[in-house]
Order: sequence, then C-alpha cells, then structure tokens
Amino acid sequence: MTFKEQVQAVTRTVQHSKGSHLVELTQTFPFEPATMWDALTSPEAMVQWFDVLSGDLEEGGDYELTGSQHSGTIKTCRPQQSLEVTWEYGEDVSNVSLSLTPTGPGTVLTLVHEVKDDEHWETFGPAATGIGWDGAFYSLLLYLRGDSNSNPEKMAELSMTPEGLQFVTDTAHAWRNAHIASGAKRTVAEGMAERTAKFYRGEGE
Repeated sequence: MTFKEQVQAVTRTVQHSKGSHLVELTQTFPFEPATMWDALTSPEAMVQWFDVLSGDLEEGGDYELTGSQHSGTIKTCRPQQSLEVTWEYGEDVSNVSLSLTPTGPGTVLTLVHEVKDDEHWETFGPAATGIGWDGAFYSLLLYLRGDSNSNPEKMAELSMTPEGLQFVTDTAHAWRNAHIASGAKRTVAEGMAERTAKFYRGEGE
C-alpha cells in the first residue's frame, strides 16, 4: 500500500465534550485480532514499527516509550479486545484507547486520543494529534506485511521524501474535513490544519 492509498484507508472523526476533544482513527487490517494484539503490545514487535517499549505491561502497570519519551499507566487491558492508557509527556497528560473488532478475515482497529481543550488545540486542532497516528497506522500495516520500511528510522527518512511530505499534506486535509464535519468553522479548521502541516513538513512552528 502506498502513502496515498493509506490516506484513503483510514476513517477519521472528531468529537467534542466539555474540556476535551476526541480524535479518532479507524482502519480495517487483513489480520486476525491475535496478530494485531501482539503487534500493538509486544516490545519485540513494537520496536520494529513504533518505539522501544518497556515497563510493567499489565493492567495497573506503567509503561515507557524510549524514543518519543512518552510514558503512562495502563488503565485497562483486555487481550485481543481493548487497551486504554494515559499518554504522558512531561506535564502534558491525555488518554489513548485502542479497540479491536473482528470482521470477516480481518480486524477493525479503532484508536481514540482524548486531548485537552487548550491553547495547543486552539492553534493546531485535531491534525496535530491525528497526523502522528496516521503515520503509526501506516507503519503498523507495513510491519504486519513484513515490510522493513516499518522501522521507525526508515519511516523518518521516508516522511521527508516527496511522497512522505504529500502524505502529511493529505492527512492534514483529511483532518480538516473531519474537523469541519464535527461543527468547526471552515476557516478555523483550515488554518489549524495548515499550521500543523507546515510544522510536520519542517516549514516552521
């Protein structure tokens, strides 16, 4: 699957509640839940497509991601079904949940990232969170297909190719559309998405 095809493979939604926003991605993967679960929770698998994972990897335990310097607590853990964790970076704390739903020969993966309604959101909107997870979903698919391009270092290189930069632009536009669909004003959503895309493309903060 190409970058362009991956953009079309994900369904994106944005929801709002008092004090927070929900950024959601859904994609169907042609792999059974057991395979998906291993890819999403095994340190041996995670290092090949996401980050170096360590910690007390069970419900109530703590985890760490070395590369991105994120950490948190595992709030719920139902093997092959769902996972919910806190997502912490310094003093910034949010929540991420994953759910796996069997469908035919594959699995629907849904990721929901609950973020605060703060200055960062007012500046960058859902794309700031969404683009990163879009890239992660693509890396996950490549890993599951046995493609060594899933390696985080290789993906970082690919993200700066013309195709990778276009992926950032396309996913930013997709998040803009999801934001507008959630009730945001078009001009506001467009401004947020463009600022985020420029940041990811290395064109300034």
